[in-house]
Amino acid sequence: MDFTYGGQACTILSSLEETIGKIDDLLSFERGFVHGDIVRSVTDPSGQMGRVINVNMVVDLENVHGNIIKGINSKQLLKIRSISVGDYVVNSTWIGKVEKVVDRVTIVFDDGSKCEVTAMDQEKLVPVSPNILDDSQYPYYPGQRVRVVPLNFSSSTRWLCGTWSRNQDEGTVSGVDAGFVYVNWISSAHMDHDSSASPPSRLQDAKDLTLLLSFPHASWQLSDWCMFPIVDCKGTSEKLLHSSTHDVIKDNWKLEKGFKRGNPGSRLEEIFVIIKTKTKLDVMWQDGTCSLGLESHTLLPVSVVNAHEFWPHQFVLEKGTSDNKQRWGVVCGVDAKERTVKVHWRNMDVNQVNNFDREQMEETVSAYELVEHPNYCYCFDDIVFKAVQNHFGDQADDGHVTAETSFGTEDAPEGENMRWDQNNSPSSYGLSCIGTVIGFEDGELEVKWASGISTKVAPYEIYRIDKCEDSATSHVYHEENTEDFDQEMFVHETLSDSHKGKELLSLDSAHESGEKVSLAPTSFFRPQAAIGFFSNIASSILGSLGSRSPLSQESSSYFSRGAREYGVLLEKQVLETCNQNAELDLIEMQIFETTNIKREVEEIKENNGSMMPGPDETSGLFRQFDMVSECTDHHFLGESKVLAVSQVKQSWVKKVQQEWSILEKNLPETIYVRVYEERMDLLRAALVGAPGTPYHDGLFFFDIYLPPEYPYEPPSVYYHSGGLRLNPNLYESGKVCLSLLNTWTGSDTEVWNPEISTILQVLLSLQALVLNEKPYFNEAGYDKQLGRAEGETNSVSYNENAFLETCQSMLYILHKPPKHFEALVKEHFSKRAETIILACNTYMEGAPVGYTLECSATGNDEHIEGSSTGFKIMLAKLLPKLVEAFSDQGIDCSNRFEGLK
Repeated sequence: MDFTYGGQACTILSSLEETIGKIDDLLSFERGFVHGDIVRSVTDPSGQMGRVINVNMVVDLENVHGNIIKGINSKQLLKIRSISVGDYVVNSTWIGKVEKVVDRVTIVFDDGSKCEVTAMDQEKLVPVSPNILDDSQYPYYPGQRVRVVPLNFSSSTRWLCGTWSRNQDEGTVSGVDAGFVYVNWISSAHMDHDSSASPPSRLQDAKDLTLLLSFPHASWQLSDWCMFPIVDCKGTSEKLLHSSTHDVIKDNWKLEKGFKRGNPGSRLEEIFVIIKTKTKLDVMWQDGTCSLGLESHTLLPVSVVNAHEFWPHQFVLEKGTSDNKQRWGVVCGVDAKERTVKVHWRNMDVNQVNNFDREQMEETVSAYELVEHPNYCYCFDDIVFKAVQNHFGDQADDGHVTAETSFGTEDAPEGENMRWDQNNSPSSYGLSCIGTVIGFEDGELEVKWASGISTKVAPYEIYRIDKCEDSATSHVYHEENTEDFDQEMFVHETLSDSHKGKELLSLDSAHESGEKVSLAPTSFFRPQAAIGFFSNIASSILGSLGSRSPLSQESSSYFSRGAREYGVLLEKQVLETCNQNAELDLIEMQIFETTNIKREVEEIKENNGSMMPGPDETSGLFRQFDMVSECTDHHFLGESKVLAVSQVKQSWVKKVQQEWSILEKNLPETIYVRVYEERMDLLRAALVGAPGTPYHDGLFFFDIYLPPEYPYEPPSVYYHSGGLRLNPNLYESGKVCLSLLNTWTGSDTEVWNPEISTILQVLLSLQALVLNEKPYFNEAGYDKQLGRAEGETNSVSYNENAFLETCQSMLYILHKPPKHFEALVKEHFSKRAETIILACNTYMEGAPVGYTLECSATGNDEHIEGSSTGFKIMLAKLLPKLVEAFSDQGIDCSNRFEGLK
């Protein structure tokens, strides 16, 4: 582009040799990594993983005149402006995120005068030369020619040299920095929950803020614009830089003249674009070894990490033990292939840790019996804080200062507020209690505080701040933010310094107090009279539903006082209307509908006696389909408020009758269903895990609810998880994620179709598509890894854990079988207990999960990879518990278990 190269045409393809060189430079692909990224070696894509612990970057720069400087350490680069949108800043004990920045622009005029302008909008400073940065975040940059508008100029201008004259309207930008900053405050380090401790004003002067940066040198990317201080240039780079600076001044003789006349010692800062990056990385591998100075192209980024991968220095917790006995520890090393982890256990009483010998506290355990500590899940660049108790004294620095010299004034990044005040004031202490995680070592974290000092702290001494946390200030839309910002900027400009803070605080308070809560009616404000009417119908038809009103009792806690009052008024109005205008119609409707529904239920019982045997009928085997009474433990029992509405619709009753008929005639041998006499809208199903899957021989229970809009709305399904997560589609909360239930996206044939979809189809999908042989790939997007080394490795690990969770679910079901399925639980495990124990033994001998006994008998195991050591360790702990649970049910398999020992 002409303005980029000073009007001089430049042909980069002047010769074949030059062309090839340019193409080589273009194709020198550089993968970008940051601290904490998970990687694998290109030479071993299915081997152990590593974590990036250090990044060293060297860049090539080019200025606007085409001069190139090569091999510059990225730590020497500066941003065009010290604070940018998206940065995190600290004020006192508050941490916030920058939402908008107003530039403070230094301009040198052609006569040598110099001023500083706060550019709230581009009407005051109009760029003359094109913006080569092509970035709306940086409207001004050093070297840019700008025109000043006199009418809007004087109010926000501070003269550094000379004075304003009418004949000067153009100048050159010599420097850009942040002036005013609009901050979205996230959280405070105060822990006393003092309601009076409100966040600072959203509009801040940049000099009152401290920038919070962990690794600014590692965030540069190709085509980023930056500044490179001349004083840091040495050797050839210095000559090139001086040459390019001379060219700029020669092309702008007026600027050169102005510099010499008004500022003999001044210089023009130059901007550069990054045209090439070269990155070398230090990586800590899972086994605890460390590789230094690796080229970025020798590493592969890992996009998916399963829950059973751990890293040195990670904080972990024992899985499945009670809280008062739960140990936590620090990972020393991981055997990624065998799924074992060496852990240095810490006592729950952290003050007693040093009283134990290190050797006695180290243990090698299965990766499947560990979880990341929920309170100590720290990563590189996390924002953390130490609790402030509203008093300041000896606790101002609990950590052990380890890097005060390395992070002193000499090495502090330019443009940041690195001043450390030893006074015990809230503002100075705030800088020492908010920081970012920059490293891990010996069970402690290294934190770089906002003061610039780095210390080591224990994980329980700090708290992590969620960067995605909602604002501590009132939430408003972007348009309102902009309006407030402009208004506050006006206040900042017009008020005297002594009143700025007070007036801005008043402005914030007025804005917050101005918010209103709407009490407009919604679907939740249903008239209680109407609900009571339908409940009476339901009670007279299908038996008493109890005196409890689910809507009034369960939902009342969510309504504000105003909302409840609104509901009472609405109920009274509806009740009066019903009494005065429609009492006769309601009575007639109740009699008519009650008669119709009773007739429907009687017809079902008379015409389909074989389909719904009475509760007292018994047989040798547990029936696959049956009708029972009492649904007191059903998850959807609380949906009774819509039962009567659905029953009034005869078409709904007939559809349910059709579903029952389909289930009775077509259920496979491994699916069992119960329906309820008093609740036609509820079902419960039990599914047996299929052979060849990690779910083989397990029992999985689901509660089903048919809404009043059924079949035009899909059924609701709840999974009895027992608090276990054994499949990507089945959550600990009981949520079932399936496109057929419209709880996940799917194509036309995968979503619920009221014309052809049935309950049987849902059950078959759960058994065949959800509880399948490779459930890892059920997760959204993971199907792309199918057949790849990384995906298959993760799938094997997922299967091992899924079988362990299935064994845990067996224990849960044996201990607490769902109502009306007690006989099935005993019958099923009486038949399959021996097979389950044999399978466990086969797995502990090395067979992979899902490897059937039939395969072992035929000898088709030549290319089967064995199970991991960590899996065997965990299974060896579970097997005795299974045998004991079988024995409690009267299932004698002790001989088989003793034989396996």
